[in-house]
Amino acid sequence: MQSPLATPRQRFLAALIDGIIAIVPVVVLSIISPSLGSIANLLGITYQLTKDVLPQLNGQSVGKKAMKIKVVKEQTGAMITGDWGSGIIRTITLFIPFFNIIDMLMVFSNDHRRFGDRWAKTIVVQE
Repeated sequence: MQSPLATPRQRFLAALIDGIIAIVPVVVLSIISPSLGSIANLLGITYQLTKDVLPQLNGQSVGKKAMKIKVVKEQTGAMITGDWGSGIIRTITLFIPFFNIIDMLMVFSNDHRRFGDRWAKTIVVQE
């Protein structure tokens, strides 16, 4: 039996937590040194693109762990840990200006899936 889908609120809070994790080091290190800020920015982008597939985090971003939700493959229900292609496909849409707003609003659809989820054939469920 499949777990219940993550709510839009859970997904928003998880994204907020992950965004803070990605941006705080950039701001702090940019104040210290612009070159360190650039490195931190690159690391922040990398974290955002791969946060749901990192083996070190057991396939859940820090925000998703905090909200007790996870990304799984639509067909099998298996977590996407280590599935770099799916992880990047489902997240890349959030880097496209204006389209990202539409994509984020898709979590309010009946199946709570963004375009990135649809394209990567994933769903976000509660633990």
